[in-house]
Amino acid sequence: MNSALKWKLAFALLLVFVAGGATGVFLGVHHLRHHVMLGPPHSGDMPDRMREHLRHALDLTAEQEKKIAPIIDATSARLETIRVETAERVRTVMEDSKKEVAPLLTPEQQKKLEKLDSEHRKMMLHHGFLPPPPPKDKPSPPTP
Repeated sequence: MNSALKWKLAFALLLVFVAGGATGVFLGVHHLRHHVMLGPPHSGDMPDRMREHLRHALDLTAEQEKKIAPIIDATSARLETIRVETAERVRTVMEDSKKEVAPLLTPEQQKKLEKLDSEHRKMMLHHGFLPPPPPKDKPSPPTP
């Protein structure tokens, strides 16, 4: 086998590998969009995603969609309430746990724990699971 043929085969193999990877990414994203509710749980479009999912999965008629819409809206509101309550409870439990653990750590470990907590908050904020912090440079309104 000559050198040129080896390079052509290697290039063809590389192309097949890249095409397979691209296909996998495309199909993975397609699957996530159509089978998993993407986005933060409080992004506000949950009712629309639920309606769209049911419309396609059940081949709903326009009349059925119209009747189901208020049910989905009410369900979404109830789920949002549960999500908020649960998030608050989880936050409280985690804070309590941190308060119990911190005294058992060395000062250096406590700093590391604070850093871990800060990184976790940044990640949660970045992914939309926490509301943005209030602006620091905005003056507070005057009190009468």
